[in-house]
Amino acid sequence: MCCFLVPGAEAAVLSLASLALRNCHGERAVSFRKHLRGLSGLLWGGSLLLALEHVWHGEIMFAPPFITAMKSPEDTEVMIAEISTSGVAMAMLVTVAYLVFALVRSRVSGRAGTAKSAAL
Repeated sequence: MCCFLVPGAEAAVLSLASLALRNCHGERAVSFRKHLRGLSGLLWGGSLLLALEHVWHGEIMFAPPFITAMKSPEDTEVMIAEISTSGVAMAMLVTVAYLVFALVRSRVSGRAGTAKSAAL
């Protein structure tokens, strides 16, 4: 129903953090900001696609209450349960997958740099 709200909220926080770091200079700050932007891009894209899917299936409308699950208290409880389970799980999965990708990438680029310096 609204599981895309959690990854969207995480993407918003990461985007704001990236903007806050834009004046920081230094190799680590620039690298960290690049990773924040990459992760927030993944989260924004996934949230947008999920929102479009929910619009397609009629779960989100362009008239109040905007979310069909908010028409009755029982449906709202189900929506909140879905947000707290599916939404949090999706956000965590994307974040952990990106962290693993970043770690593997840094290890591989570190080895490539070591091999180049050994060859010289």
